[in-house]
Amino acid sequence: MYFEERKNKNGESFYVAVERYIDPLTGKKKRASIVYRTNTVRARRQAERELVDKIDDLISKKQGYFQGKSMLTFYDLKNSWFDTWRTTVKPQTVKREELVIDRLSELIADDILLEKITPLLIQNCLNEYREKYHSTHSTMQHIKCTLNKIFDYGVLHNVIAFSPSRVVKLSATVEEKRAKKIRLEKKFLDEREVKALLSELKGRRNQNYYDLALFLIGTGCRIGEASALTESDIDFKNHLVTIDKSLQAHDLKVDDFYLDTTKTETSERVEQLPEFVIEALKRVIKRNKQFDKHMENFPSEVFRKSDFLFKTEYGAPITSHSFREILGRVNKVLQMECQEKYGFEWIKNAVPHSFRHIHITVLRNDPNIPLKEVQARVGHVQVETTNGYTHLMNDSQEKSVEAISRFIEKMGVSESKV
Repeated sequence: MYFEERKNKNGESFYVAVERYIDPLTGKKKRASIVYRTNTVRARRQAERELVDKIDDLISKKQGYFQGKSMLTFYDLKNSWFDTWRTTVKPQTVKREELVIDRLSELIADDILLEKITPLLIQNCLNEYREKYHSTHSTMQHIKCTLNKIFDYGVLHNVIAFSPSRVVKLSATVEEKRAKKIRLEKKFLDEREVKALLSELKGRRNQNYYDLALFLIGTGCRIGEASALTESDIDFKNHLVTIDKSLQAHDLKVDDFYLDTTKTETSERVEQLPEFVIEALKRVIKRNKQFDKHMENFPSEVFRKSDFLFKTEYGAPITSHSFREILGRVNKVLQMECQEKYGFEWIKNAVPHSFRHIHITVLRNDPNIPLKEVQARVGHVQVETTNGYTHLMNDSQEKSVEAISRFIEKMGVSESKV
């Protein structure tokens, strides 16, 4: 370290402490300096301390570009990842992941050194956990997925050389594979089942559930996307709907519901609407106006005023939970009466996502509709596979509209004008 006396443009003296250091990124020598005003022993010593601190900060910052944070134990890595990751996802996702984080504490002790964690240790820990708690294959997959994210974060930050969980394999039993297949098949409906389900929904007191089902079949929307819609999102003149938000209602009271982004960026899109969906929306809007008038004439604490399109009989937006409850009741009715009313046994379990599956299945079964058109329409596309592709509506969606309209005609749904 050396010191220099310099003068400013007014001829006044000032002093500079200078020191060289090695740039950790380039390996080259660089200079750092600190300015001080009085040439006293005390001022020099203060300048020395400040310059040393400055160089330490410069080196530490640049080392951070490639060395990452100092983490020794699984606890250090797990918490560092979680604190970073939670800022990039939705609160509901964080809440679910917190449950997995709690499980990880039982799976791998917090004080285990990262250098001691091997693929074999991960495999044994997963096996012991599954045997102890009789966990399902799905639960174990979720746990392993979280471990992958944690250890990938460690690799990125140069804390570990490789991810010890990546090479670990989880295998489902034959019984688990069969049970999963049965669960999935129960959610997916064929034409006669769709017809029976729509007929039952049409007979419900609140017809908004029926029209919501038609909307979901006609668009392939996720229930959260449909719940968030308002009249301003519909372009009746051009038969378009803009989908750019989702209603978050899980584990929340009605007054605490809030609008969030769609599930992914690619989910933001504009869809062309079939005529039967347009008519369903018009019926919904007409009912909403009637409800608003009723609420004004007969005010009650149970009523909720909102701008959402699809509402319960009390004015709150229809959510995944409320729609699932209605479908649950319809499932029970069909289990008891389907054979007598429709001529076949009801063995399915219709859920809100069933309607999205119906939409996608109808379009995928039409050889004239390309996969990209289906993916664009439902916003279910991986970013890396859509280079140069946007999710704005284009004329090619006419094939999808025609296909889904033909399907709904076979269901006996009439486009009754409002």
